[in-house]
Amino acid sequence: MKKMNSKRLQRMAGPATLAFAAALTACGGGGDSAPPASDPPPVVVQPEIPASPVTLERATVTVNGVERSFFMYAPANIAELREYDARGVRIVISLHDNGQDGQMNADRTRWSEVADTHGFIVLFPNAVDRTWNVGSADELAFINAASSAMKTRFSLASNAQMYLTGIGSGAAYAHQLAIVAPELAGAVAGVGDVAPAPTFELPADQRPVSAMAAWIVRTNSAPLSLNEIKQVAYWSNANGASGVTGTDSTPALDTVTYAHPSNEVQAVKVSTLRAGVRGESKAVSEQIWTEMFDRTIRFPDHTGTNGTLHRNESIASMKLLETTRDFTNGPRRFLTYVPANYDALVAGGRRVPVLFSFHGRNGSARYQSLITDWNKVADDNGFIVVYPQGIGATWSTSMDPDTRDVRFFLDLLAHIRATYAVDDTRLYLNGSSMGTALTNRIAVQFPELFAAIAPCYSGHLSAANYQNAIVKTNVPLPVWQCRGGDEPPTSFPGGTAGETAARNFWRETVNRNMGPFTLQVDGRNRTEIWSDGLAEYRWQVTDYVPHFWHPGQARKMWDEMLSRYSRAPDGTLVRR
Repeated sequence: MKKMNSKRLQRMAGPATLAFAAALTACGGGGDSAPPASDPPPVVVQPEIPASPVTLERATVTVNGVERSFFMYAPANIAELREYDARGVRIVISLHDNGQDGQMNADRTRWSEVADTHGFIVLFPNAVDRTWNVGSADELAFINAASSAMKTRFSLASNAQMYLTGIGSGAAYAHQLAIVAPELAGAVAGVGDVAPAPTFELPADQRPVSAMAAWIVRTNSAPLSLNEIKQVAYWSNANGASGVTGTDSTPALDTVTYAHPSNEVQAVKVSTLRAGVRGESKAVSEQIWTEMFDRTIRFPDHTGTNGTLHRNESIASMKLLETTRDFTNGPRRFLTYVPANYDALVAGGRRVPVLFSFHGRNGSARYQSLITDWNKVADDNGFIVVYPQGIGATWSTSMDPDTRDVRFFLDLLAHIRATYAVDDTRLYLNGSSMGTALTNRIAVQFPELFAAIAPCYSGHLSAANYQNAIVKTNVPLPVWQCRGGDEPPTSFPGGTAGETAARNFWRETVNRNMGPFTLQVDGRNRTEIWSDGLAEYRWQVTDYVPHFWHPGQARKMWDEMLSRYSRAPDGTLVRR
């Protein structure tokens, strides 16, 4: 390949792309191959003939009057995987090359085998006449409809994490989708191609600002083409990558990584297949999953920037204690975070506060720990956090006095009290979505147990439930409620009527706040603070947040309200 005249390159690529091209060349990216690590592992030659055909489930959706087909793959134990951690079941969308279909893509890439090992599901869409119409609105609508149908099929959350990958023309389409519809995925990996050149010339409003973990896998060691340079530069700029942060060689790939200086998952990887390795292979699929997809998760916590990318964490990496115990209604599971300095905290007979945080519908205890960041707040302030796990990834909020999940909470509280040195005057509840509904449900029946509650973010009982005989209105209780500014009422339990009823119940009926509120503006947070009654009430709306946990919310609630309250043994509320 001839070297391009520098003036022509500048005219075609623009200054940002040209600057990154210079960096690529300096780092070896424009040379014969990505620089390998010392003593690279031996080459493993992949077989040319794929193994036996993968058994897939075929389904169809109708898009603008046209029936489109796709294939799905889920591990045989998908029901158990979802029960254990519904948010751990993520979706890989694998796009076939032109001239193929989803079945051929599955047979060659063996994403199914990787899914069996790591516990995710795979969508294999079929292009019309085996050719992708890249840039077509109907094609994007098809991908959206197929992925939505798959989430419904396996009872996953509407914002379940997805990743885009593809081979050849499918790789080009994967990168193009990630640019024009970044809300689809937390990461993209294309083998054998990058987005078509016109993609980079689209108006800015058709290329939404979004960080995106991205992997470009090249099938030859020729110098980078202009389009490849543009693609690397695009993802580097989107991720705020500041230069080469690592090089690596595996049996399948030689790789250079460019990452954000303070967020390792905001990264661009540029790889070259090693001699004898096929791009359509289990080895490549496995490496894409383990080294990028599995490590990356998108929090939809800012509608203006397509959220933020975070490193995915496991129960072990978050230092959570996993427990399953037989309680009144059978075995139940929960996670506990105990500060590293617990022994010092309870030395001399001292006791520590405990906060219970309930996940949302189609959520999990692990995911609740990940998104809320309660563990860091607990470390800094010396308290225990308990993350209960719902049956079927949801909660029962029936007004039956001994409803299943209220009984679970009471049994769990007794267990935590028996296991740790608990300060009974400083117990707190928090939840997300359906977990917020459960927080409300427990608190209306047993308000005397808690020093304060934070049913935040959105999730409420129905308005009629506050008239139930089990509901207590004579125990003042500090309450912090919140919702996202971009959160439609249809996205949370109880809707507008439930939200209004909950606000009136805690602010006025229980805490007798009738006077004007004080408005606190803190960045994107707008909080009404009511404090003229028997106990404090806060109502917060956070701009640009959909139905999701608000950034920094745990620390804000702890510092500004929860930590300030305790309930004396005689039931009196004490404010520090």
